[in-house]
Formats: sequence, C-alpha cells, structure tokens
Amino acid sequence: MRLKGAFQVTLLSLVLVIAGSPALALDPIPKQSGFSGFIQPGVGYLSIESNTVAKVLSFELSDKKISDLDEEPDSKSTMIATIPYKIAYTFAGSRTQVFLGTELGDLLSFDTAQQLGVKQEFGALGVFQAGLLFSGTTRVWKDPYVTGQNRDDTSRGNMGGQLVWDKIFGSNLELEYSLRKVDIGSEKSGEFLGLTNSEQDRLDRNGTVHRLSAGYAFKFGGQHTLTPQITLFSEDLDGEAMANTGADFQLTYFYDGDPISLALNGYVGQADYDKSNPIYDKTREDDRYGVSATMYYKNPWGWTLFGSEPMRFFVTGAYTAVDSNIDFYNQEAVLGMGGIAFRWK
Repeated sequence: MRLKGAFQVTLLSLVLVIAGSPALALDPIPKQSGFSGFIQPGVGYLSIESNTVAKVLSFELSDKKISDLDEEPDSKSTMIATIPYKIAYTFAGSRTQVFLGTELGDLLSFDTAQQLGVKQEFGALGVFQAGLLFSGTTRVWKDPYVTGQNRDDTSRGNMGGQLVWDKIFGSNLELEYSLRKVDIGSEKSGEFLGLTNSEQDRLDRNGTVHRLSAGYAFKFGGQHTLTPQITLFSEDLDGEAMANTGADFQLTYFYDGDPISLALNGYVGQADYDKSNPIYDKTREDDRYGVSATMYYKNPWGWTLFGSEPMRFFVTGAYTAVDSNIDFYNQEAVLGMGGIAFRWK
C-alpha cells in the first residue's frame, strides 16, 4: 500500500476494534460511591482503503476522484491520535452507576460513538446497562459512483441505543443489543450514472442497523480469560441492494498479569445483501475478518495521575478487511499504535 500526500495528525475519539479489553464483559460496579473511569491517549499510524467513506475530521479516507468503478480502492495513510475515555459515578447503596464514554466501533466505517448510560446491579439476576449512542459526523460521498471528476462529500450521522445484560444469573454470559439510525445528509448514489429513480432507490444508504451479540468468558488459571462471541447483524437500509444481514464470530484471549497484560483478538464473518446491485448486475457478498493484539506494561516507577492506579504503557496492532465479490466495495485497514493508560476505581 502506498503513501498518498503528507502525514496528518487527527484527534479521533474512538476505540476502534483494538482497545485491548476482553470481548463484551461490563466493568464491575465499584463497591464504594464516587467517580471512576479511564483515559487512554495514544498515537500511531493508520493505513486504510475505502471507496465510500470520504473523511473523518481532516483525515481523508479515500480519493476525491476515481477513474473506474471496477477498481479496488487506493490506500490512504496518516499519523493518528486517539483518546478513548470513560467517566462514571457510582451510587454504591443502590448499586447504580451513570457514565459517559467511548463505545467500541468499526475501524473500517468509523462509526464509533459516545454513550451516555446507566448500569444497574440486580444481585443474582445480573447487571443491566442501557445507554444512548450518539456519534460525531463522518463524511461520505454523496454519490460514490462518480468517475472522472471530483466527488462531493456529505454527512453521515448515527444515533441509537444499546441494552446489555451481563453476568446472567451469576454466570459469565453476556447479551448485548444495539440499534442505530443511519442518516446520510444528501444521498445521491447512482445519480451520475443516469440510473432510473427505482435503481437509485436500491442504492440508498439511509436506514437502521441492528446488532445482537452473545459471549461467554471462560476463566482459567487465575489470570487467563478466553471469550468466544457471536454477533448477528441486520442493516435494514432503505436501498435493497445495500441492505444486508450477516454474522461475525470472534475469539478473544486476555492475560491479566503483573506487570504485563495481553489481549489477542480474531474474528471472521460474512454479510449477504438483499437484492442485486443495479450498477454491477449482481448481489453483493462480503467476507469480513480481522486480528489485533494489545500489550500493556505497568510502569515500574508507580507513576499515577490525579490518584489513578499506576499508569500502564501500551502497544497495539490491528488488521481488518472486507473482501467483497464486487471489488469496488473491498476495504482494508492496518493500524499500529502506542500510548499510556490511566484508570481510576
């Protein structure tokens, strides 16, 4: 993958898929009332290939001008900075916690969100969490299928909610459901090609995205956790050629040691689309896969920040991709990053 343009530095409030924490699994509610949370600033290198997502802040993710709708996307590379965070307040007497923080998201589509929510413990029944998801605006192309001239970008926002049931009846089983409403500011897909109104309608990217996940954490040896997880998703978009359903299968290993902690993650999945794409005269099918690794090292000097636990250094690497039967929709991202993590309990 080649480097295009000068390096940029952007501030993205996202965790991506490489945060380094075990899949699913809510943080336990502290035993004492008061504030808690974390902040994990990091800097690194990102290379991404996409034909459809235009930019996040000043970071351009794809070319303004393309020449062929049958070509795979070019690569864009940049230096990035991230600041995932969470701030929470616990009411210990009622076993209730309110929080605001960064929600896990998708590196390829940059659909990460902030979440404002409440967590409630109900004894042996488990822990319930409900939250409102809201995202910063990502820029996408009004009509991704324009060739030979510059494409214009427009906003893509999403809002929704999330429900989680963790430690179900005292077990390590967790269920999670989220719903997000996708809103494209100016949807013009297919207009440049002179498609009919009905054909353009089949490319409409507005709609609702549903995700349902189930995972179980197997703990062994005191410091080791292995978590298999399955996620079913349905992108109920207005355009039948863009609407899809599918599943991702994920396996996460977490080693909680001192001074080193390690998280390894891998997933594979598939998405099947509802109707034939009017541009390519076939129905899209995607294979999805990715791997990541994150290592934390507790600083040996006991450095803290405003009463935090001893800070930890971290390094992380990730690769994720979509391999479509239509080359135009192929996507790929490579990330390398390092930084520091502070946690308050």
